[in-house]
Amino acid sequence: MKLQYPILVKLKMKKSYKSALAINGLIILCFIIVGILYLFYDKVLTTEDIEVDGMISINYVDGKEFDIEDTKNYKFSVSNNGNKVNYYSINFIKVRGEGTYKILYNDKVIMEGNLNSIDEFSTDEISIDEQETKIYTIEITNTGENNLKGSINIRVKDSKIVTFADTILNNNKINEPFTEIGEAAVENEGLIKDSDDIGVTYYFRGNVNNNYVSFANLNWRIVRINGDGTVRLILDDVAETLTNYYQEANEETKNLNFQDSNMNAYLKTWFNEKIASYESFVSNNLFCNDMNIKDDVYESYTRIYTNNIPTFYCLADAFKSNIGTLSIDEVILAGASPKNENKDFYLYNSKISEMWYTMSGAKNVDNNVNLFMVDTNGKIRYDVNGNLYRNVRPVINIIKNIEVKGEGTQENPYVIE
Repeated sequence: MKLQYPILVKLKMKKSYKSALAINGLIILCFIIVGILYLFYDKVLTTEDIEVDGMISINYVDGKEFDIEDTKNYKFSVSNNGNKVNYYSINFIKVRGEGTYKILYNDKVIMEGNLNSIDEFSTDEISIDEQETKIYTIEITNTGENNLKGSINIRVKDSKIVTFADTILNNNKINEPFTEIGEAAVENEGLIKDSDDIGVTYYFRGNVNNNYVSFANLNWRIVRINGDGTVRLILDDVAETLTNYYQEANEETKNLNFQDSNMNAYLKTWFNEKIASYESFVSNNLFCNDMNIKDDVYESYTRIYTNNIPTFYCLADAFKSNIGTLSIDEVILAGASPKNENKDFYLYNSKISEMWYTMSGAKNVDNNVNLFMVDTNGKIRYDVNGNLYRNVRPVINIIKNIEVKGEGTQENPYVIE
């Protein structure tokens, strides 16, 4: 036993020594980690590529300045740390040279245009939901002889302006859909929150009675607030004359381009006759050329009839225009049903005596393209040839930085100030 005691003491001493070393090691490691974090934290706070404007923080991942010989991508993120929707614009500052830009979100081009020598150029405003982060890529291409130079700047909206979108949001509470999407919405389901290609969208659904607008001496209904803060309107009636979507059927009509269609030409003429004097109030906005097809069935038909998943995201080719028509998804989300008629949602108008076109393809039948249409009883139709003359309900988008008066009712509609 006498021999074992010193051994036990030594063992205990060794364990205590090792424990002390371990504790000291942990303390040293903690100091090292804290030091590294402090250095990183100090770098983040002092870098000019991260900015905070109220509840909005912007991280210019690849920097703000550009000096481009050919093509280069710049990533940045925008975070809303507040508890309400905010708006911002993407700006190009002190641009020198010639080039083009494309702004991508979720790998889709949401804005594009030319960049020529200019002190400042601003895109449309974009909405961002509370506690949301968005990541963008800007692809800048130099098309001139010398390098294209400038900087990127994200600017938060001036809260002093009570925009059309602000007024709509102030006058409505945000609801959940009362009925399942795809079923006829016959009650007033109000304003509902969703997402589109650009940001947060708010759409009216069902038998709503406070989405009336008087603009350009015409009566309109609000479809939704777009993700960039513009407001999408549809004519409460139909255009005066009938038109077709395309002239005659051939193999090329299986992938119809709306911008080359008879429908677009007709709408452009109508716009010039009715809206040209008010053009400064109208946004050049995104529409969806909903004409992707597989095995003679358009993807919009599969999306609506097979899967029942209408969406505000454009799953085909988006393009910008000052006028267009609704997609079938927008009609369904407004309260229409592919199965039943609906005379109790806001897109129904008893004065409309002929079905009207949407912008979405349905099926190819004997080499003819059937477009989705809305019948006089509010039911969705997909069995009508696109070369037949039918009604059109023009759709426009009102710019963001504009104020309105009125309450949105039929007796006291919104009127642009």
